[in-house]
Amino acid sequence: MNVKSVSNRSVWRSLKIIFTGALVIFLINIFYGFSNALTPSDLDIPRWQLLIHLHGGSVGWITLSAIGIAIWLLTGDRDVDAAYERSVRRLAWSAVLIFGAYVPQFGIAFSRTSPDDPLKTLLPVFGSAAVIVLWWAAVFAYRQLGKLEVKSTVHYLASGALLIAAIGATVGALLGMEIALGRHFLPIAGDDRVAPHAGMMDTYLFLIGAAIIEWFAHKNPYQPAGKAGKAQAHIWTFGAAIVPFAFFLNVVDQVMPIFMLTLLAGCVIFLVRAGWPALRAGPFSSDVKPWAFFGTIWLVIYLGLFLYAISVLISGGDFSLLPVWFLPLFAHGAFVGMMTGLIFGVIAAHTWDARATLAWADKAALWLIHGGIILFAVLKVTSDSRLGSIIMGVGILLGVYTMLMRLRSAKG
Repeated sequence: MNVKSVSNRSVWRSLKIIFTGALVIFLINIFYGFSNALTPSDLDIPRWQLLIHLHGGSVGWITLSAIGIAIWLLTGDRDVDAAYERSVRRLAWSAVLIFGAYVPQFGIAFSRTSPDDPLKTLLPVFGSAAVIVLWWAAVFAYRQLGKLEVKSTVHYLASGALLIAAIGATVGALLGMEIALGRHFLPIAGDDRVAPHAGMMDTYLFLIGAAIIEWFAHKNPYQPAGKAGKAQAHIWTFGAAIVPFAFFLNVVDQVMPIFMLTLLAGCVIFLVRAGWPALRAGPFSSDVKPWAFFGTIWLVIYLGLFLYAISVLISGGDFSLLPVWFLPLFAHGAFVGMMTGLIFGVIAAHTWDARATLAWADKAALWLIHGGIILFAVLKVTSDSRLGSIIMGVGILLGVYTMLMRLRSAKG
């Protein structure tokens, strides 16, 4: 296994805090996921429940884990001082506590019927705090990137992911402020006010997902980034960054084709450099490579669905024209198939010395998750049923329990 541990024990313990917090917050997402699956119709699921389910996975699980992954990669085996240790520890605790408080606010804010309800103001308050944490993490990442003697592609990808997440979260917090104030003040073209935020938050997943896959699958992920590796990271970062400007400046039709080209170009480079080695490793390796194998497959599927949605948008349509199965498959392919599996792999690597704890469970979780997604997709397309997600959810619960037990048993 090519994944190296962080040599500093204090930073290693801070990573344990982050990943434990992410797993616990993820339980909110899982609870509402089961509730959604057992609800007869999509129309019967209230919006607040969908939003708390979505952000429990995207913010509390994936974004929080992305901060931990960036700290891990950028610290590596460097000798760091006590000030660095304190900075990482403060960032870790701040992220866990603020993200943990932010996720429930979507349920509180969107379940209130009165536009003057003071509880609605909590969403932009915690949203602003989450934005500050993300910018803190992004600045930290780029400062540490500048101090590295050897900058690899995984370093560029992880740092770019936090930058895009911070910009996207800023737009999201401003949208939350619009809801609290009851009026629109962002100059967003068209009726879809979520797209400038969602487009960036969806794209940063390519950056952090590809970083993990290369970390696991590349024979030497810590070597200096070549021109292709830098191009992959910078192309995806640039592409995501232009999304909100397309909507703010009312140039969606002109900018979205450029955005599509950046996604495609970055994906081609990724597949040649890291995707193909991940696929060649196959799903039966004894280490963490199986997570990279499935993560690569879902990254490509997710990219295809993403491009299809953008093509509908720029052809004069809107997202209401997409098939009823599209958004559930799009979200679960990205958040579960790609990112949840890859983050489980990261935590498995972090707790490698405790792999004897529930030694069978991570492989069982892997097959339940990915088999469950396939069943979920088939049933959703053929009968508009979400019951297939129950198997997927059981696999996720098993993965969460396994990783929590290993974090508890792991050294550091």
